[in-house]
Amino acid sequence: MQTDTVEHVPVVTLTNGVRVANFSSPHLFTFTDGVKLPACSKERALHLMLESHERESPGIKGTIDLELTFEMSLAVEEALVALNAREDVDIIIVPFPVMTALKEKPLKGVPLRQTIGKCRVCRTADRVTKTIHHDRFCR
Repeated sequence: MQTDTVEHVPVVTLTNGVRVANFSSPHLFTFTDGVKLPACSKERALHLMLESHERESPGIKGTIDLELTFEMSLAVEEALVALNAREDVDIIIVPFPVMTALKEKPLKGVPLRQTIGKCRVCRTADRVTKTIHHDRFCR
């Protein structure tokens, strides 16, 4: 169970030997095997936010409904490419909107399967304790 922060990217080795990186979450992840993946710095989390686009429409009783779409910035694309190239990382945990953006608009000139590469979304094991599976990830 080793932890490092090369290039300010938290990376841990799970008990099954899989090396997992935290792409941009400012929150700690606790896996079902007890391993904890540290949070990214606030600066990294803010730097790697997706660009959001909102479309408003009337909601219920005077509220506003928003339809959100997300777009990757060049900084996000470059960080994903660089992290996918690292041989010491097996899985990159990305936020669900990042995975959605990757599927909707793959990286320029790169096939979708290769674009997604090592990127995965965590799968919650227990909503109360907020633990995530150490052996199940969403693609």
